[in-house]
Amino acid sequence: MEIDFTLGADPTAAYRSLDSDSASAVLFLHGLTGSPVSWVPIARAIAAEGVDVSVPQLPGHGTSWQDMDSTGWSDWLGEARTELGRLQADHERVVVAGLSMGGALALALAAAEGAPDEIVVVNPALYIDSPFAPLLPVLRHVVRTIPSIGGDIAHPDRDEYAYERTPVGPLATFHRALRTLRDDLWKVTRPVTAMVSGEDNVVSPRTLRALRSNLPHPPRIVALRRSRHVATLDFDANTIAEAVLRAVSTETTVPRQSETGE
Repeated sequence: MEIDFTLGADPTAAYRSLDSDSASAVLFLHGLTGSPVSWVPIARAIAAEGVDVSVPQLPGHGTSWQDMDSTGWSDWLGEARTELGRLQADHERVVVAGLSMGGALALALAAAEGAPDEIVVVNPALYIDSPFAPLLPVLRHVVRTIPSIGGDIAHPDRDEYAYERTPVGPLATFHRALRTLRDDLWKVTRPVTAMVSGEDNVVSPRTLRALRSNLPHPPRIVALRRSRHVATLDFDANTIAEAVLRAVSTETTVPRQSETGE
């Protein structure tokens, strides 16, 4: 599969290709302080295969960290849920693919009513791996921003256009939501593919351990040996695109939550 990493005039803008007659669609969710650019090259390649795609710009992202400062987890999850509903209204099968915080959003969608048919998560974040994470609820009232967590890419010519600063307030809402999400992983009854980089300077291995321990069905694990955290723009992008296509074309064998009576 050919992936074109050429960027347009506005690389951080939302991207949609909903013009095909495909019965399937993929919703792509980017990471914290990132933007749609982290998924757009892969999304374009998937669209070229005749699958509808949507890469929304989550609230407060793709502009400035000051815009993000007034948003939080509920805003990001709300946008993801709205876009999922739009795709489900017009397609028989919808897959959600998420990077980092987008992976957490994908898991949250999968744990709720109206879950997607399958999810693919790339270096999903189920913890904020910092010794200061427990202090975030207090720290947000003292420090407005911390250094960026973006840009962890092995490829020398790729850029995710992440913010240079991370606002602490939104990060605190993410930290709080992750505690609930980890407790809710048992509700994820749809198939999960977890793609994990060999070197990740943002997310630690304990996220993968949590997935293996708490999901009711074992996730399919794919190693991304040549990539760092933002693997969607890195050397293993083709492997990720192929996994997404596989999820689109694979018939779901795990019943929906509504079918299990949960």
